[in-house]
Amino acid sequence: MDDIQEFVQLLRTVPRDWRAVIDRRLAPLGLSQAKWMPLLYLMRADGPPTQTEIAKHLEIESPTLVRLLDRLAADGWIERKACPGDRRARHIHLTPRAKAAGADIQTIVMEVREQLLQDVSQAELSRCIALLRRINQAAQTMATSDDPLPASRAAPKPTAPKPRRKRTGT
Repeated sequence: MDDIQEFVQLLRTVPRDWRAVIDRRLAPLGLSQAKWMPLLYLMRADGPPTQTEIAKHLEIESPTLVRLLDRLAADGWIERKACPGDRRARHIHLTPRAKAAGADIQTIVMEVREQLLQDVSQAELSRCIALLRRINQAAQTMATSDDPLPASRAAPKPTAPKPRRKRTGT
């Protein structure tokens, strides 16, 4: 595997493995990634978000989020309340149970972060952030570009077929 392949592989696996550590630590609370990630988002939100806002943040489709929220509500973690001014929208609120567990969830998430980054210097972290920002900016620019492929990689434009020569009978 060359360096670029390894880099791309690590971009995918590091977040997955990081979340797996948190999952393991939150298991005694009955929480898996599917549950603790939206709860953590709700704890950190400025106010009660709508289902649409949560789906966008978690990068999941609305039907998937609805099933997840159904489970969280059934387990006593959240409540859905009507959104003033929009009868179709619902705000998601943490229940007293979730608020009580909130400090534990946030503490565990922060402890895992500190443990995973304990051997990373501030200079290394700053360089990594700068690099990831540049890659992210390039990806965002490419994602919004009207030209899906750079000219050097685009398929050649089709040319008109040459007219066939008629065979003459000899």
